[in-house]
Amino acid sequence: MWLYNFLSGLDLKGMLLFILVFVLIADFLRNRNPPDYPPGPLALPLVGSFLSVDTKQPHIYFTKLADVYGNVFSVRLGSDKMVFVSGYKMVKEAIVTQAENFVDRPYSPLADRVYSGSSAGIFTSNGETWKRQRRFALSTLRNFGLGKSSMEQCICEETRYIEEEMEKEKGEPFDPADLFNKAVSNIICQLVFGRRFDYSDHNFQTMLKRLSEAIQLEGSAWGLLYESFPGVMKHLPGPHNKIFSHYKYLGVFIGQEVKRHKLDLDPSNPRDYIDAFLMEIENHKGKTDLGFDETNLALCCLDLFLAGTETTSTTLQWALLFLIKYPDIQEKVQAEIDRVIGQTRRPTMADRPNMPYTEAVIHEIQRMGNIVPLNGLRMAAKDTTLGGYVIPKGTSLMPNLTSVLFDKNEWETPDTFNPGHFLDADGKFVRREAFLPFSAGKRVCPGEGLAKMELFLFFVTLVRKFSFSTLDGVELSTEGVVGTTRTPYPFKVYGTLLFIFAILLIAYLLKKRNPPNFPPGPPALPLLGNVFSIDTKQPHIYLTKLADVYGNVFCMRLGRDKTVFVSGYKMVKEAIVTQAENFVDRPYSPMVTRLYSGNSAGLFFSNGQVWKRQRRFAMTTLRNFGLGKSSIEQSICEESCHLQEGMEKEKGEPFNPVHLFNNAVSNIICQLVFGRRFDYSDHDFQTMLNNLTEMVYLEGSIWAQLYDAFPRLMKHLPGPHNDIFSKCKSLEAFISGEIERHKVDLDPSSPRDYIDTFLIEENHKGNRELGFYERNLVLCCLDLFLAGTETTSKTLQWGLIYLIKYPHIQEKVQAEIDRVIGQTRRPTMADRPNMPYTEAVIHEIQRMGNIVPLNGLRMTAKDTTLGGYVIPKGTNVMPNLTSVLFDKNEWETPDTFNPGHFLDSDGRFMRRDAFLPFSAGKRACLGEGLARMEVFLFFVSLLQKLCFSTLDGEELSTEGIIGATRTPRPFKIYAKGR
Repeated sequence: MWLYNFLSGLDLKGMLLFILVFVLIADFLRNRNPPDYPPGPLALPLVGSFLSVDTKQPHIYFTKLADVYGNVFSVRLGSDKMVFVSGYKMVKEAIVTQAENFVDRPYSPLADRVYSGSSAGIFTSNGETWKRQRRFALSTLRNFGLGKSSMEQCICEETRYIEEEMEKEKGEPFDPADLFNKAVSNIICQLVFGRRFDYSDHNFQTMLKRLSEAIQLEGSAWGLLYESFPGVMKHLPGPHNKIFSHYKYLGVFIGQEVKRHKLDLDPSNPRDYIDAFLMEIENHKGKTDLGFDETNLALCCLDLFLAGTETTSTTLQWALLFLIKYPDIQEKVQAEIDRVIGQTRRPTMADRPNMPYTEAVIHEIQRMGNIVPLNGLRMAAKDTTLGGYVIPKGTSLMPNLTSVLFDKNEWETPDTFNPGHFLDADGKFVRREAFLPFSAGKRVCPGEGLAKMELFLFFVTLVRKFSFSTLDGVELSTEGVVGTTRTPYPFKVYGTLLFIFAILLIAYLLKKRNPPNFPPGPPALPLLGNVFSIDTKQPHIYLTKLADVYGNVFCMRLGRDKTVFVSGYKMVKEAIVTQAENFVDRPYSPMVTRLYSGNSAGLFFSNGQVWKRQRRFAMTTLRNFGLGKSSIEQSICEESCHLQEGMEKEKGEPFNPVHLFNNAVSNIICQLVFGRRFDYSDHDFQTMLNNLTEMVYLEGSIWAQLYDAFPRLMKHLPGPHNDIFSKCKSLEAFISGEIERHKVDLDPSSPRDYIDTFLIEENHKGNRELGFYERNLVLCCLDLFLAGTETTSKTLQWGLIYLIKYPHIQEKVQAEIDRVIGQTRRPTMADRPNMPYTEAVIHEIQRMGNIVPLNGLRMTAKDTTLGGYVIPKGTNVMPNLTSVLFDKNEWETPDTFNPGHFLDSDGRFMRRDAFLPFSAGKRACLGEGLARMEVFLFFVSLLQKLCFSTLDGEELSTEGIIGATRTPRPFKIYAKGR
């Protein structure tokens, strides 16, 4: 009653005064600090300290407050109290030592609206949901390449796109921000969406622009206002509303990708994070407590993009800014790159330990760039003591990473860009405990490993190729625009190609790049190298003759890439047998990268553990299905009957035997890989063989050499080289059809062939990293056909040419066949030891036929000495098999067809060390045993029943057409029964 009488006696002014006093008292009681609570600046009623915060550089304002109030202090923003933790030691105490007490996220009105009321995603979720989602994201992304060589390959491929875009600027000033956003985002796109986007894709560009603006607004004064006064701000107009519209658009974009994935989801073969999450949703049907539902899938994808795009892209922008600002540092980095990597190959993560100065510069860029100046908010899980102060349960806590990266007690010159912070007295790289750009503890950035890999490869690739500068008279600012991340003010750069810049110094640079004792070679033109001096019709002969001039180890430059050629039996054996481990890997090839969709895969072009596992698997599997056994011998004998029938159908008329040989030989590998043979009239089979033949020819032609030397130019030009890729696609489609046929009736307990066995192996957990996935099955099958069809078929073609050219040799072979086998039974492998002359003729056909004249390219695994020369790590090396098979020091009459090379004085067959048509060492042809069996059985079966000759007056050429293999020029023969 007294209160009513009191209030009714007040006039309007008195009433307002009363309300004001009441609100002040209520505000004081509500926000008074408990005992031992951290101190802080005076807070105004209702608004707290909001109006005193420097909204342009809040991280600096909060860092300065620590000088006044200590490393643990509190600030009130609106009605919410927040404890700030500063300095390396105190931040480490909070987020590492007491990690369990400060692992959760507090309530956020802004996040609540963005996430539609859910405490979801990876960044804002808590408890078991957060633990499960973080663990799932990390393990899934690792499965799809995070931190592994497959992801390194994706990043290296993306560097090519960004290089091309910078080259398009033609030395004009441009803003690099959009390019970095696109390149970095495409890496996370491949992990999450399973694909990359073209830089011109409108939806992709729109998504990235909205992402950047949303992140900037979130950390701006508008985001702070919304967090402090959500009840008011949600009804007011202003830029803060764009945060929600942008995130809504991003959600729609991600939702469309999820729908696309659901259309062709294969639970046995997940392609990316979305596929894996959708499968997990199905596994957790009815249980949403761990966050496995479609709404949370979109939110988790959103978080991965926020973390995986903006931070790394912004770091690269700061990198250019600091390199331009300190050109002497840019030059020192480029000098180290030239010394360790050079200009002939691309950087890899294996180079990182050998580049301490570059690594120190990257770390200093991250420190000074200070990309996430304030880190994410934490919340006290219980009443906690920190720095002598009591922080009540539920209190928001902000670790100030700026105060760590610029801590005067940890860094010698904290406010100066100084790579020396990360170098010891000997110039070796040193890690610093106070280097926490990715935060630390349980909430450390899950993508730290990916970010480090991206930064190194993007940074080194660009600085290796370009020199960066800005407009004359422009001073780049290091102040930055602060949002959730700290971004440089917009700036433009010149990206000057190092090869074009100062062209008068090219000769000097070419000479300088050669280390001491590097192999000699012919003079090379700038940019073009020796491409136009090569005899494109007979390159193996040209290269063999060069060895007479420069020695058995010499170098040539094809475009920008140097290749060391190794000639002569002794030197080739030294390289690929004695020093096999040093020359076992395949180098990067632009053409192969495009054929294999950016993957280092298959059997021929893979490296490391993938290659070892796939080669071992192929050999074991093919042996299980008859390779080297009587069962495959029976198949070859049956196929020889079909081949003989095909020849007899010509009825003594002249014909080209190439297609028949291709059909017969291919059917052997078909039975091992597909589990069936094809009829010689099968249209799809014939198309496949035609595509295979043309592709193999073009792969070894001048067009392929030009593509590998100048990929960026050639991929935009018309020409026969484009047929390589179209033919390959047709072959892959054919193989994919066979794989689908196998899946329909696959019985894991009874595999029928190589494809069945591979599909079974594919289902074993952890095998994907060793190459057991469907795309690689296609590529492995393709490699088996390339090796198993073309080479043996070509050998049989050369066999007929030499027997027709030397009819007396044909007669002697037939006489031996009649004596050992006769005409009443078919030949078997058991006859081989009893037929020394026939065996000698077959070997001489393989030697003179010289089917693979140059072998496959190798790459040095480390700095290696060969023939007294030093070959740096990563250099291309080509063993010249022609120089081995025609080595004058090994063969009595190297340029003459002479079966006596393989016969002793008693007419017995003898092996020759320099007989290497299948190469040697760790990369020797895995189908050598099958090829030897096929050549013997097909050759003897045909000569047992038929006599071969050519048109009267026609002289068959032994010159050959050079592609990846050496093919006889088209010819026609007569096949007459004996």
